[in-house]
Amino acid sequence: MTRQPLEEYENNGSARNLVSIYLPVITLFLHQIVINFKFIAIIVVMLPLLLKKNTKSFDHSFEMRRVIVPHTYEIWHHHLELEFFHILTGKGTRYIGDSIEAFSDGDMVLVGSQLAHVWRSDEAYYLEGSTEKVELILTHFQEDFAGKDFLHLPEMKHVKEMLIRAKQGIQIVGKTRDIISERLKNCVTLPPDERLIELLKILSLLGKSKEVRLLSSIGFVASYKPNNSERIDKVYDYLFNHFASDLSLEQVANIANMNPSAFCRYFKSSTFKSFTQVLNDVRIGNACRLLQQQHHSVSDSGYLSGFNNISYFIKTFKKNKGVTPLEFQRKHTK
Repeated sequence: MTRQPLEEYENNGSARNLVSIYLPVITLFLHQIVINFKFIAIIVVMLPLLLKKNTKSFDHSFEMRRVIVPHTYEIWHHHLELEFFHILTGKGTRYIGDSIEAFSDGDMVLVGSQLAHVWRSDEAYYLEGSTEKVELILTHFQEDFAGKDFLHLPEMKHVKEMLIRAKQGIQIVGKTRDIISERLKNCVTLPPDERLIELLKILSLLGKSKEVRLLSSIGFVASYKPNNSERIDKVYDYLFNHFASDLSLEQVANIANMNPSAFCRYFKSSTFKSFTQVLNDVRIGNACRLLQQQHHSVSDSGYLSGFNNISYFIKTFKKNKGVTPLEFQRKHTK
């Protein structure tokens, strides 16, 4: 079963570029090493962590697409380009830096340059024979897509300041989201010149709106180093895939090729949080998603999210969210 159906649009042809770069090297050493499937798998898994996009060409200065796919691209990653991600239909969990929240139809987020992120669809989307689909509008652009000096114009001050805030990730809500949603749906149908003008109008509207909320903490953004992130990215990706299991510190430290004590120091210096805090954040984020589905009880949500002790789950949930799991469920399932 394919686990990366969005790689084609998310990676934007980087696979073809990588083949052209690495093929001569592989050919050169073919007589010295045995190229087996395991080796190839390592290349495929590791390289997408930093996704390189071709958002600029002689034909366009940014990229915008409306797509329907089986599920979202599920690898924790970052890239130079800003990403405007609008879910038209789909459900799952959104990870933006150290922000972990459920997403559903209408979710709209602007992710800043080099901010690590992933949208993970609910498990129902990955089942063999599933008819579930995700429809979304995805826009990628660099900060200087309209020219290196464009954002320095006094008329664009509010847009420049908004793009700086986007380094934490911005969720757009309320009437602003509804207006931008309709404009995005129209924008993808326009010819290139009109599409550029419409995107500038959308960014201007977003820069003036107060119906936004920042997602990731300043601490995470300040500590995350994109050029030296491969190790921490591997840890996060492992957590996202195994948080419901009975994880040990030794297991995760091994993923980073470190001993537990060194890993703890490294992890806290990289995230400003202990490993246990981050693991609990991931589990609580999943529990929130389950609690919003009325057929899951508080205890079910705790167990399915990796908490083996429900009392500890309730205590941790309240510390993290300010309310008990039951209070959260009642508020979000009215």
